Amino acid sequence: MPVERVTVKGRPGYRWGREGKAYLYTPGSATSRARAYALATRQGQAAGADPPATFRPPAAVAAAAARALDLRASLPPSRRGMTPVGIARARDLSRRRPVSLDTIRRMASYFARHAVDKSGEGWGVGSKGFQAWLGWGGDPGRTWAHSILRRYVD
Repeated sequence: MPVERVTVKGRPGYRWGREGKAYLYTPGSATSRARAYALATRQGQAAGADPPATFRPPAAVAAAAARALDLRASLPPSRRGMTPVGIARARDLSRRRPVSLDTIRRMASYFARHAVDKSGEGWGVGSKGFQAWLGWGGDPGRTWAHSILRRYVD
């Protein structure tokens, strides 16, 4: 039983299945909408639901990945970062293509391995490490991946 979109008294929202409580959000507010969706998802977890097969990247994750691709394209080849896997991940995230729980695990693993890079010399707009970090969704991607793992794995 999935999270469903609902409208209650003209306000949009989400709920778990057909009988769950409706969590309403403010139209135009991405934060409010994400909170409503998260609450409806938690309702499903409380009911013992299995995790979804895929997860759609939030807009902030897509924006970070798109920024990585744009930044990489603007630099000369000698200053371009990202492996072929990282480039593919950035393309998928920037297009908000659904990703599997296994991919979420790989994202969390990437961020765990490379968090130390943020304190390294030269971290910033032109660095290859910064490009790669953004390609995996940047700080929003790290937060998103960890929140999904806490919700469904831990």
